[in-house]
Amino acid sequence: MILAIDYDGTIADTNAEKVKWIRAHLDRDIPPWHCNRTECVPQIGESAYDNMGDYVYERISTMQALEVSGGLNALRTLALSNELHLVTARPLSRLELAKEWLDRQGALRLFKGLHSAHETAKADICSDIGAHVLIDDDARHLAKVDLPDLSRILLQSDRGDVPVLAEGMLFFSRWSEVVDHIEDYSP
Repeated sequence: MILAIDYDGTIADTNAEKVKWIRAHLDRDIPPWHCNRTECVPQIGESAYDNMGDYVYERISTMQALEVSGGLNALRTLALSNELHLVTARPLSRLELAKEWLDRQGALRLFKGLHSAHETAKADICSDIGAHVLIDDDARHLAKVDLPDLSRILLQSDRGDVPVLAEGMLFFSRWSEVVDHIEDYSP
């Protein structure tokens, strides 16, 4: 199968970096799974989110981000029998930093392609590459996808409650659950 996988908050725990920035600059505590654009902007505002992004998505913060718990091992397992593609909303200049981070983790070789959805929708990239599964931590990239053969997985690491999901979406809070699902999944 062809798997399209988001980077920020899905593979690299940039959400933890967002939590630190929000605490330091806005004196607020927001759980990591609420740090994607869709859930965070209503809480801190678009301007603050953009300022945070200017820090979190640049070199220093990108390189110091840890992996989302279990993410790298899951990628290694999934790459054994699937074709992996990174599909991120990062613009090309910031995609290079994600590429460097993956290389430092020994995971870059696991991906057949790296794609920026900054100028297009992730659904369009999934269609172009023939993806069977899209995994993302932000429901906006999954909710209005009109690709009937695309399984859409919302992965929000360690989230205790189940969010409201659009029809056809699946929710998992651990990479191990995603791996189990994909191993059992047949498009």
